[in-house]
Amino acid sequence: MPKNRLSRRAPAPRGRTRRAGWLAACPVAWLMGACLTLAGCMSNPEVAPTVVQAKTPTSKTISSFTSSLQCMDTLLWQHGKRDIYIMTSGIPDATGKVAAGTKEMLITAISRMSARSNAFRFVDFEPNPTSDVTALSALIGVQPGFIVPSYYIRGAITQLDENVLSELQGGSISLPFLDIGASRDQIVSVVSVDLNVGEVVTRQILPGMSASNSIAVVRSGISGDAGGRIDKAGFAFNVAFNKSEGFHQAVRTLVDLSTVETLGKLARVPYWQCLGLDQTNPTFQAQAREWFDTTPPDEQIRFAQQVLSGTRYYEGPITGIYDAATKDAAARYQADNDLVPTGRIDFDLYYSMLGKPGVILNAPGRTPTIANAGGTGIPLIPTDPGAVRKLDIFLNTDRGPVPKFKVGETLVVKAQSTADAFLYCYYQDSDGKVARVFPNRFQPDAFVTASQQIEIPPGYEKPFNIRLDNVGESEAVACFASAREVGLSLPDAMKLEDLRPMPQITLQGVAQAFEAIPGGDVRSKRLNLRVLPANTVDF
Repeated sequence: MPKNRLSRRAPAPRGRTRRAGWLAACPVAWLMGACLTLAGCMSNPEVAPTVVQAKTPTSKTISSFTSSLQCMDTLLWQHGKRDIYIMTSGIPDATGKVAAGTKEMLITAISRMSARSNAFRFVDFEPNPTSDVTALSALIGVQPGFIVPSYYIRGAITQLDENVLSELQGGSISLPFLDIGASRDQIVSVVSVDLNVGEVVTRQILPGMSASNSIAVVRSGISGDAGGRIDKAGFAFNVAFNKSEGFHQAVRTLVDLSTVETLGKLARVPYWQCLGLDQTNPTFQAQAREWFDTTPPDEQIRFAQQVLSGTRYYEGPITGIYDAATKDAAARYQADNDLVPTGRIDFDLYYSMLGKPGVILNAPGRTPTIANAGGTGIPLIPTDPGAVRKLDIFLNTDRGPVPKFKVGETLVVKAQSTADAFLYCYYQDSDGKVARVFPNRFQPDAFVTASQQIEIPPGYEKPFNIRLDNVGESEAVACFASAREVGLSLPDAMKLEDLRPMPQITLQGVAQAFEAIPGGDVRSKRLNLRVLPANTVDF
């Protein structure tokens, strides 16, 4: 019988078996230990409400020109600018890369530069049909107190050039036992904002009322690294410091600067004083020269009289007429301010007066509710601050106090009261028909403050025109002023709609109606208009 070829294997040594089992169990133990360690490092979910709380204190949003906005507020107050109603069509991002709330930035800037002066009143017109405010306004309808803004601001983020400059500098040192290196980089981008001012009635952009400014946004960093070897073990470490200026904060800075520039031009005040720039800067001298050259001579004289009155050189009325008292006051002002004492109202005198600080307009007794933003933007200053003024009216036109017109031309009346009063003005055409031209639907408030000049019609581009169509001297304007609101006591036949002829009413009849009001103490002034043929050469 064959031998059994199967044989029993000798048992392995006991020590080897134990070592193999221990080695097989080690990775599992390490993994479990690591998991337990990491689990112990996890935060308790119950602390989440505490962790979510912000630890950094809040701060006001400011830009490099926040102080300039506050300076503009004071400057506008000093120059007597107030109640200029404006709106905006928005400042969209034309680049598609900086989605910022530019409209709200603009509103904030306007608010900051009008906090004290009330120079600009922002009308929030929102065409979005999904807005709750728009829906509510549509439900309520247009109310009598609603005032259509005279001007609107439009603009855009017009330019974003990224990585205009990209620079990198670095170096390293390598030794047998140590490596050291450092690098520095800088990336510069440019963002631009353009703003323009337009007139609401005509939708025309006003020439020169614009601003285009750019700012460089810098992103930079510094980094360093080191490595070495100790015996057979190596080590390495690195550190980096990066600084990145934000595009949105840059846009806010540009909006603030552009608002100061555009609205400063609109109000015709020396806005460059609030930008820390010198009065002798050629750019701003050219800007002031343009204002002077485009201002009618009577307005130049009126401005000089206002400043001379505010600085105690002149004590007469603000008439816009160049008389001996005005010449003498101007000469004394020129002598005291290192100018040639000629007494003439020239550009040097105008520029000196424009930058003269401290010409303060006393706060009015009552804030008007209507914009008088039109005209030349010349500062209005009371002739005798602190004194009790006797009520009187001064009438003028864009052609002077004794105007001559050609057939087809339009009339702009400039009325001014020497004291706070309620003012009413009427126009008589060549057929003898009379219409009330102030107050009107565009200037609904009859109350005017002392020395406040009212233009009829208001604004650069007039909402209505007074056209002189017939040759002769039968056309006229008459204004009536009283410390009381005497317009409420007029006959019903004279309370009809403004800017429309009143049936069977003459200018003489209007004067008699005002004189008949008991205790009215009405002052009046009439301005006769001379209309010449269109082909008149000697004009």
